Amino acid sequence: MEILSPFQRLYYSSVRAVRDLAKNYVFLIHLREKNEELSQRVVELERQNAELAEMAIANERLRKLLDFKEKIPKPTLPAELIGEDASSWFQTITINQGEIDGVRKGMVVVAAEGLVGHVIHASRDVSKVLLITDYNSSVDAICQLSRARGIVQGKEGNRCDLNYVSRRDDVAIGERVITSGLGGRFPKGLIVGTVSTVERNPYGVFQKVEVTPAVDFRKLEEVFVILDHDDSIKQ
Repeated sequence: MEILSPFQRLYYSSVRAVRDLAKNYVFLIHLREKNEELSQRVVELERQNAELAEMAIANERLRKLLDFKEKIPKPTLPAELIGEDASSWFQTITINQGEIDGVRKGMVVVAAEGLVGHVIHASRDVSKVLLITDYNSSVDAICQLSRARGIVQGKEGNRCDLNYVSRRDDVAIGERVITSGLGGRFPKGLIVGTVSTVERNPYGVFQKVEVTPAVDFRKLEEVFVILDHDDSIKQ
């Protein structure tokens, strides 16, 4: 026994070591499978969370559109943005509604936040809209508090100038600018933007006023085409 006991201890120690190694190997295999399963579950939950977040954003956007639609007294046509002009010469977008849907050249296009522009070309299924930030756009507008009048014209950087504002008008930064209804194209009361800068020179007839559009054109997805705009827009 004295002679055999060391060998017996070595044998059983080896058996236990092999058995423990086998158990650990099986445990590690199971743990790896469990980790893979949990990783897949995390990916699935992240996907579902992203979908729910997108649905919440879409619902909020649609709610704003419906609230805005109730303020418009005339028929409107919902449309989605499907393209935009990438050149530096023109600021235009393409929407998925055309002549077959009732869209005509000159019709006004709005979003929940305010004025977008007007239709400059309508084909059978799609239409092109000139944004108010384009150099060629001009909107007769009025400052809501000071009642100062001017012409909103586009400029670089998705901004606008309110031109021909008299130096005698007390225009304030942050003041809302809306369409005046004059000129026959844009109905009265549409939100154009807010006054961002005011510069009064010691000479001259007009002051320099810059307007930040109410619509963030980088995030624009849905719009309304006003099919008839004889009446003013309620605020």
